[in-house]
Amino acid sequence: MQVGLYSARRQFFSYVEGEQIRFDLDKEGRLIFFELAVARRQWPVAGDGLLPPAVAEPADIRWLDFRATTNDPTILASADRTTVRLAFSENPPERNYYLADEVVVSVDAQDRLVHLWVRGIVDDLAGQEIGAFRKKHRGNGSFFA
Repeated sequence: MQVGLYSARRQFFSYVEGEQIRFDLDKEGRLIFFELAVARRQWPVAGDGLLPPAVAEPADIRWLDFRATTNDPTILASADRTTVRLAFSENPPERNYYLADEVVVSVDAQDRLVHLWVRGIVDDLAGQEIGAFRKKHRGNGSFFA
């Protein structure tokens, strides 16, 4: 998911990654993009609902560790899988900050990442159409045959 707008001044510089997650950062440590390498249909669903933070503030959030590894988050999704919470710590969240319109981070009392929330997730219909086209034309040696 793209978080920050790409520009000549805000280009990829480094990363923090685990087996299932990767954060791409600019040279100031701001999050540009993150990727979760777990299929949406495999996300565990919360039994009694999943409510993102009701209050979040805008902030200038930066990752200080570059080219570091992180533990993979615990994934929990809403029943319709339009909201996902990635838990990086069991510490109680103290504050919530917007990274983008539908992306919120929760931090603990020491400003360490506890949760990353994404709301408003929708199916990538263009990606599905491209996949169907490739599947249809696979094996004949050319997409243009």
